[in-house]
Amino acid sequence: MGRRKGGSAAGTGLLVVLGLVFAALSALYRFIVENVATIAVFGTIAGLLLILWYFFSKLESRKSTAVERPVAVGQLQIQLPAERGYVEPRVHFGSRTRSAAGPGNARWILPTETITVQGATIAGGLFYLGTGISFEDREIDEYVVNPQLSAKSAKPDVDGASMPYWPSYADVAPAARRAFLEWMATGRQANPYGIGHVFLYFYGLEHRVFVDRDVASTPAVIAEVDRLLAVYGDNGSFRGYAQHFLEYARCAAGLPLPVPEPSSDRSYSIESPPVLLHLGRRLAQSATILSEDALIWVLALPDVYLRTAAVRCFDEFVPLWHLRFRSWFPEGLRVATSGNVDLTYRAASGAFEVSVDGPHRDYPDVTKVKTSLEPLRQLLQECTDELDGFSRLLGRRPEARNSVQAALLLPEDLLAETGFEALREFGKRLSEIMGSKQLASTKMDTVLQLANFDLPEGGKLSPAAADQLGQVLDRLDIAIEPDRRYGGGVPQPDDQVFLFNAPRGGPVDPERPAYRSTKAQVEVAVLAAAAGGEASGGEMQRVIADIKEGADLGGVERARLISFAVTIFNSPPKQAKVLKRLAERTAAEREAIAKAAVAIVGGNGTVQPDEVRFLEKLHKALGLPKERVYSELHKEVSPSDEPVAISVEQRQAGIPIPKEAPVSKPDAVLRIRIDAERLARAQRETAEVSELLANIFEEETAPAPVETPVAAAANSSAFEGLDQSHTELVELIEIKGTVPKLEFEERARAMKLLAEGALERINDWSFDRFDEALLEDGDEIVMAPHLRARLSELRETA
Repeated sequence: MGRRKGGSAAGTGLLVVLGLVFAALSALYRFIVENVATIAVFGTIAGLLLILWYFFSKLESRKSTAVERPVAVGQLQIQLPAERGYVEPRVHFGSRTRSAAGPGNARWILPTETITVQGATIAGGLFYLGTGISFEDREIDEYVVNPQLSAKSAKPDVDGASMPYWPSYADVAPAARRAFLEWMATGRQANPYGIGHVFLYFYGLEHRVFVDRDVASTPAVIAEVDRLLAVYGDNGSFRGYAQHFLEYARCAAGLPLPVPEPSSDRSYSIESPPVLLHLGRRLAQSATILSEDALIWVLALPDVYLRTAAVRCFDEFVPLWHLRFRSWFPEGLRVATSGNVDLTYRAASGAFEVSVDGPHRDYPDVTKVKTSLEPLRQLLQECTDELDGFSRLLGRRPEARNSVQAALLLPEDLLAETGFEALREFGKRLSEIMGSKQLASTKMDTVLQLANFDLPEGGKLSPAAADQLGQVLDRLDIAIEPDRRYGGGVPQPDDQVFLFNAPRGGPVDPERPAYRSTKAQVEVAVLAAAAGGEASGGEMQRVIADIKEGADLGGVERARLISFAVTIFNSPPKQAKVLKRLAERTAAEREAIAKAAVAIVGGNGTVQPDEVRFLEKLHKALGLPKERVYSELHKEVSPSDEPVAISVEQRQAGIPIPKEAPVSKPDAVLRIRIDAERLARAQRETAEVSELLANIFEEETAPAPVETPVAAAANSSAFEGLDQSHTELVELIEIKGTVPKLEFEERARAMKLLAEGALERINDWSFDRFDEALLEDGDEIVMAPHLRARLSELRETA
């Protein structure tokens, strides 16, 4: 029972509770039904108030981003105006773009602070600490050090192998965070750590300068990136991003950028801040640019490429550019642009892209140029072309860069502008041997040694090398004689040469009639003086006196002719070669030459038989009658009471002597008496000896042996000018290279040739074609090695 009474009480209580709840709901229902209009009005008013509060709060938030933001610099407060100086950054995340809000709960750690994170004590600051940097609809946590994230690892990822290309502190593994914190704690300079840790730290520095725009922190951040660049600059990726950051950060801070230096590697582009700001600043000052800035500009153009000559010879290219630019554009190059510089920084982290403010906004933008830059491109190519020869020499012989030969391959005005060490040294040495008289007589090998010229094999100086030496001396305003360029021969190392001061090397016109005629007279006078034996000093003085008296000769011409006369008096030229050239002279020149020769021979008062024979040969070469020799000698020889000895009888066995002609009486008009018998005898002897030496001195050759059609065609085409016998001698030595003198004489004798005459004949032919002797006489007959290829070329051409 008792149990029944208890159960009844519990049920009664439950019924009472349910009754009360029902009564309350009924009352509420009746209240709503009775007051529905009042409730609706109240709800509407409350909703409107909530909407107005929301809009007012948003408006207040936007105003707070536009007011002037104070930034502390030391004890000063700098106000950053919202109107022009501050541009709201746009932040990019993948393909989405959001406006950045003010700083979130992360804060910037100053350089003076020391922070402990996950057991790592970090001094020096310059990073963000917190959970993230808040933006309107997200937080940036990529480069924020979050102390709440785990950094526990028994093996830190020092190399950063687990880090992605764009590392994020929030996303990397704890092992990578541990390595990053340890790198920060050890001064951020330990090389074993991977470059991913450096980039993770670098991203925060970017944010501080370009998003926070903290002017006070910028110098310290720039210094820190400079330090990182010194430590990790070997990494090409980091070096590129760091240099890019430094350029833009200095612009943002109003710090000066280094002036770009022209270089052969063209390490900067037209869009890089140093180039844009430097050229823009110049154009802001003046619309005309000069050579220095024009070179910076043209080397920065994306479609300009330096050829090998400009790269290899860049030290010579730069001064040559300045010379040619001043020639092309004496007043400079006027340039017009269509806009001003506008810099945009793209973060290495990929998190944002911002416009960089600064005074550069007032500079003309050279990437928006309206003036054609084609003249600059053409000028660059012209300068490169001028250095092609110099570049090729350096490509073959890099050690010859400072040689006098190299100087010849550079433009003269460039050498005058910059100087050339090898030329200066050569000129200094020449001045020492020339002395105060500015004149020197020395051996050719001495000059070659002073110029550091290398002699070719065999010790024979080629015409090309002689011309090259002459060109070097031209640059030093020194003349050399003999000089092949002005009608002289090629002086060999043991030959005497004269050096004297003359502007641009004393050029003359070797074909000017007065100069050419006098030079021919000098040559013939020397041959005439040497015909009777060695020339005397008195004969040389008479020749020099005649040169000095030449009224139609210039000063440099006289100097060259006197030097020429002295050298050939010491080393007379080949008689046949001189006589051969005389046939090309004019009638007036031939008359003057003959007169000069007779004057030298008759000037001694005693005429030798060899001298008479030479004069006869000379008159024949000049196309003048031999009979004039004797009449002219009568006029030149001084009168005497005794007969003048014209010749001495020298009988030679085996030579038939014709019957003597009747002795004729001296002509009444002669001023001196001549032994007619001796004169006739000398004439006979001269004719006989001339016949013996025909193969040496005569231009005509003996009848050649009959040749087969094939041989005749080969000889007439390949070695035109040589007959079959002389051609066979050339081919003999060409095959062997060297032939004993005795063998050469035997072979010549078998061909009915005199060995000496054949040798001279072949060398005369060689001079006509190669400007130098083909064969060298001595105990052995040697062919010039470098001419063997020329003989082959003659055959190939034929």
